[in-house]
This record gives sequence, C-alpha cells and structure tokens, in this order.
Amino acid sequence: MNKTRAAILGVALAAGLVQTAAAQDQEAAAAQDQEAAATQDQEGMISLLDVAPAVYWGIKRMPKFYGDKNMDRSTVDGPILDRQYLLGSLGGLRDKAAENGFVIDAGVTQVGLGVVSGDGDGAKYPGSADIWAAFDTGRAGLWPGGYFGFHLEGNWGRTPEGTSAFLPLSTDATMPGAAESLSLSEWYFVQGLPGGFSAIVGKLDFGGLADHTFFANDERSQFLYQGLVNNPILGAFLLYTSIGAAVNIEVNDELNLQALAISNNTDASTVGFDDLSLDTMTYAVSALWTPTFGGKPGFYNLLGGMTAKDPVNFEVSERYLLGELVGLVPVAEVAENYGMLVTGSQYLTVDKGAKRHDGLPVGMGFFFRAGWTPEDRNLFYEFYSLGIGGMGGPFGRVNDKWGVGWAGSRVSGDFRGDAELLGLDFESYEHGFEAFYNLELTPAVGLSFNLQYIDGPVESVDDPVLLGTRLQFDF
Repeated sequence: MNKTRAAILGVALAAGLVQTAAAQDQEAAAAQDQEAAATQDQEGMISLLDVAPAVYWGIKRMPKFYGDKNMDRSTVDGPILDRQYLLGSLGGLRDKAAENGFVIDAGVTQVGLGVVSGDGDGAKYPGSADIWAAFDTGRAGLWPGGYFGFHLEGNWGRTPEGTSAFLPLSTDATMPGAAESLSLSEWYFVQGLPGGFSAIVGKLDFGGLADHTFFANDERSQFLYQGLVNNPILGAFLLYTSIGAAVNIEVNDELNLQALAISNNTDASTVGFDDLSLDTMTYAVSALWTPTFGGKPGFYNLLGGMTAKDPVNFEVSERYLLGELVGLVPVAEVAENYGMLVTGSQYLTVDKGAKRHDGLPVGMGFFFRAGWTPEDRNLFYEFYSLGIGGMGGPFGRVNDKWGVGWAGSRVSGDFRGDAELLGLDFESYEHGFEAFYNLELTPAVGLSFNLQYIDGPVESVDDPVLLGTRLQFDF
C-alpha cells in the first residue's frame, strides 16, 4: 500500500505539480496525508483526489476544487461573500457526488484590455468560461489510485490588434482557440502504479505541465501576456491541447524523471484521433527537482525534446522565396526540430503564521524561464523570462496575488533575412513587460489590474502601453 501511495504522490511530480509541499504547511500537510491514507487503507481503496489533490488542481492551474478533503467547510454554504464557490454545495448535491467520486467546478473570466499609448485598435473585451470535471475511481470503490479528468471551455472577444506584439497579449483569449470557440479540450486518465511509477494518458495541456512555475503560470489570476504564462518555444513542439502520454518515476522525495510522447498535430478544436500520426509526434524527457530550503519550496525543471514533424525551413534562397509565397514552389521544410527548456521558481520568504483560502504558502519569490532551438526552423529560437511574484499583499491581505516580470523572445535571423527580401523589417527581439495585482473581492471572486508594455519586433509600429482589468468568478 505504501508503494502505491508513493506512486500516486509521484503523479503530482510527473505533472509538474508539486505544490502539495508548497501549498500547505509541511507538518499539517503530512498529517492530512496520513489521515487520508489511513482512511483509504481502512476502506481498501486509495483516492487520488484525497491523497494527492495537487495532481488534479495543478493540471487545472487553479489551486482548489470542490470536494477537496482539505477545503475549509466554513467557506462552502456560508454567507455568499465568504464562499469559495458561489453556488455552494447546491443543497448537499455536490457533497454527495464528491463522496462517490464525481467533482465538478466552473469558472468565468472576463478581461478588459486597451491600448493607452502607441499603436493598436483601442480597448477590447475578451473572456472565457470553463467547466472542469473529474471521476475518482478510488472514491467510487472501483480501483485505487486513478481518476478521469475533463475540461470543457469556450471563449469570446478579441485582444487589441495592430500592436507590435507577435505573442498574444492575453493568453486566456487564445484558449481553446480562436475567438468564439467551444471545445472539450481535455480528457485524460491518471493512474498511480507500483514501484514508484505513475502515468497520465489522454488529451490535455502538456505545455502547461512542462512549464509550471509558482508565480507565472495561471492566466486566470496572474499575468496576461503569453510570454509570462508559458514559454512560446513550446508552440513548435505541441499545441493547446494535445493527445499524449507521460510516465514518471520518483527517484527520491525531491527528484522525479519523466518521459513523454505527445502528438504535434492535434489541438483543442479537434477530437484528435483523425490527426494522430506517429510521424508528427514530439518526444521529451525531463528532470524535475523540488527542493525545500528552510521551509521555502522551490520548483525546477529541465526538459529536452524533439519532434518528428518537419518545420518550415527559413534558409530559403532568394530564388525560391517569392515562388513559395505565391504557391508556385512548395514551402521548404527541414527534417525534425529539437530544443531544450529550463524553468524555475523559488519562494524566498514564507509567512508560516498566515493562511490563504487556496492553501498556497503566503510569501514571495522569483521565477525564470529559458529555451533554445535551432534558428533556421523556429520563429522564436531563444526565449528568456524572469520576475518576482507574491502570494499575499499588504495590510494583511493574504489572499491577494501580485507579480512583475519581463519576457524576451529572440526572432530568427533567417526569418528576418527572408522578410527583408520582401521589404519587411523586423527587430531581433520582442520584449514584454507586465505588472499585475490580483485583489480577492471574495474567496470566489478576484479582480486583477494589469499594466503591459510591449517592445515588439515590428519596426513600423509604435510600441504600445496597455491597461487591463480581469474579473474572475468560481462557481
């Protein structure tokens, strides 16, 4: 039973989701895990949602779900201003369903983003709606250590256009796809296995899992700009979302190794099986290190991968370039693509006496990302970002969030050379700067204020300054 439980806990690490250690005071978390494990041992079934809840809420990139055994019951059916979920328990219906393995959450995110200086077409109002569901096989009494997850999402509206940015100014507006799209974007299965192994298979946002940080990963309550949510280099290797599988081995309490195989031809708007092909797969291995220094959690991931899908070759002679553009000559491709990414975040301070509704540590720290790929086949062949962030604000507002960050995406010189032949001039970098503050209005309602400055690669466009607000509801 202990080996099975260790494997289940390893799933959280395999998914890049070791916020279990970061989410709670370590002694309290250990006691809760022991209590949950003891309960499951008595019943003969281990529930993944009970023993390692961070597996599920980490994939959602939202650190809570209805039916989490660790949630504060006083925030369920009390006064609406005190609830973590606006709908509460629905007269006990959600509690009964959760006890039998079925949990469901919903959220709405609304963004107002406008250009206040520089080029761009004014203010826009994009938004999204999400429904998450999970079925826990342990709670249902079927078999231990597994769960099925589902995510239905849709969006509306667009972000300001005509700016100098290549990357999206609001990541949420791109999920699950172009504006006014609706998709069952994620459906997957997670299972703990003997010997410290765990596995996940199905369709989900593998990019979000591979590029997780504490302070810059949640487009619903942290940064808006794509470069500060995920590494854009990932876009050359997998789409949002993709069919694939990952296997994890827990080496020790701080080190996990993973192997992944993911389709590079399926996305959120398609079922996926018709586009699934072995000659367009991405293969990757990663090492995940999750140290704790003096009670301050850290998260570091090194990932290397290659894709069998042939990318566009930017090293095209002037003789054939115009023919490619008008369709007289097939677009040149180069065999395969490869890259390496490193991601890290570290708490520098932790206030052990303060508690957040979502269980995350109250404190501040830093984050960084970097990535490298060949220049002749990638629009962005180098990427760097760094910043600082915090869980908790001033005046005792422990449930607020904030962050300040920079992201730099280096544009391929080969691509810029091709563009120059067509009379288009691009600079070598796109720089994005953003600061945000997320104010908790109630445990279920958050209001963010965002300030962006984009120094884009389009030389003919004045760099924009944008102001944004974001209102997010949890139901």
